[in-house]
Amino acid sequence: MTTLRPPRALLLDHGGVLMRSVKRPERMADFAARVHALTGPSSGLDRAAVLADITAGRAAYRAWKNGLVRNPEPREIRHRELWEDFIAADWPPAARALVGAEATSLCRELVLAESDKTVAPGMLETLRLARRHGVRTGIVSNTLVGALNRDLARRFGTGPLLDVQVYSDETGRRKPDPEMILLAARALSVVPADCWYVGDNYDRDVVCGKRAGAGVTILMRPADRRDPQSRPRPDAEVADGTELLDLLRTALTRHTAHTPGQEAAA
Repeated sequence: MTTLRPPRALLLDHGGVLMRSVKRPERMADFAARVHALTGPSSGLDRAAVLADITAGRAAYRAWKNGLVRNPEPREIRHRELWEDFIAADWPPAARALVGAEATSLCRELVLAESDKTVAPGMLETLRLARRHGVRTGIVSNTLVGALNRDLARRFGTGPLLDVQVYSDETGRRKPDPEMILLAARALSVVPADCWYVGDNYDRDVVCGKRAGAGVTILMRPADRRDPQSRPRPDAEVADGTELLDLLRTALTRHTAHTPGQEAAA
């Protein structure tokens, strides 16, 4: 395991790092039925058409996001934009206006329908270790509904262990825009060079960490899903939260061992 200089702040991606998701495609039909009920019978839409348009809109949104990764300052989509322009673009004006008016709550329902979320193994322990050593912690994440992630933090007990949460839908910016990391660093009164940033994507997270000047950029991804040809390269790679915990513990312990008058608090 690589030994790194310990951070003053540990910044984490949300999905794929702090949290793990289990996809629930079987729930999308019920979600589409709720959207269909919202539009009302006068819209002329049927449930199958609504489900098909939600599916197509989600695919278009994924393609839109992927197309922005080369942009130096990519923006995040607005909730109304997702529903009015990506999902309901060909719906009757009244139905399109209805989902636009309810776009924020519909985005929340959509995210909840897509998957179940749990804290990734090793991540609570990692946050607790950081807290014991005085390392500030935060989230820097592209997400459709940051408010939902804040609710999950309260539900799963990570909230008290997080000093700042920066989400793309709240800032209007998306990684790899370095401003996402710079915002978190400023909020924690640290410089990026004193931060570790941990993400699970090369084109969003590793690039963002390098652009922001993070002291250490870490890719969290299983070994069989890594790309040795990808550039820029992360400073370290871990498979999961347990390996991140070991990496942080090693850095903190070795630093403390070389600091007179202190003992390791592993």
